[in-house]
Amino acid sequence: MRTRPEVYSPLQNTGVWLAAWLYNVESTDDTVQALTDLGGPHSYQGLPMAHLLADVRSEADLEAPEPVIRLVLWGPGQAATLRAGSPAMEALTPAGALVVRGASGVNHILVPTYRERGVTWRWFEDSERLPEPEWLTPGEADALLSRATNEAAVLIEAAGGTRAELPNPRLAVGTLADFYDTPGLPAGVTPRAAKLFARADVVAATVETVTDRLGDHSFDPQLFGLWRHIRTARMAGVADAVMDYRREYLAS
Repeated sequence: MRTRPEVYSPLQNTGVWLAAWLYNVESTDDTVQALTDLGGPHSYQGLPMAHLLADVRSEADLEAPEPVIRLVLWGPGQAATLRAGSPAMEALTPAGALVVRGASGVNHILVPTYRERGVTWRWFEDSERLPEPEWLTPGEADALLSRATNEAAVLIEAAGGTRAELPNPRLAVGTLADFYDTPGLPAGVTPRAAKLFARADVVAATVETVTDRLGDHSFDPQLFGLWRHIRTARMAGVADAVMDYRREYLAS
């Protein structure tokens, strides 16, 4: 099993860019370029990305009390917060989904499929209330991720540490962390969310370096236990960024 799909999804930055665009913080051109950088050309019902953006704009409730864009990630030990047996759940890939909050409580669920030649989107609607996410604050998610990382480090150190077969494992971690951040975040992202994304990137890069680059699976149980906290941190960061855009929008 490769680590990256479990600790990283382009949808983290995609969700934040869509929110920045919806709340008029970023232009359409810059948003399209960022989403293209995140996965290549996008298609929706056989049409270009502009048609997806138009539908998102027409359906999104920008004044909803909940985040108008919500990131859904899932994996081992963590169920997706979509209705079991629903068409959206059946279509879900390891990349996750974005939930757009619409008028009258309708949830518009955007499910992408990432391929080498680009991204294909499917659109689902669900009028029933979705399972509640954890709704952690950035501080709570950061504390959980930090504590889990420290506990894993203690266990690994007590067991004698990992092999260091790379010329510079620390450099490898830094390089991967830079990859996770590409192509960056839109303007106006809260420092709280940016910090949370950065911590999640570093922890994800560390896990990938040990398991995939070093090929050391001695500590898989300790490292795999971090996956849930990495995903949760990413979802909490997106929710915080989206709600801050909402506050600025309503105050203007």
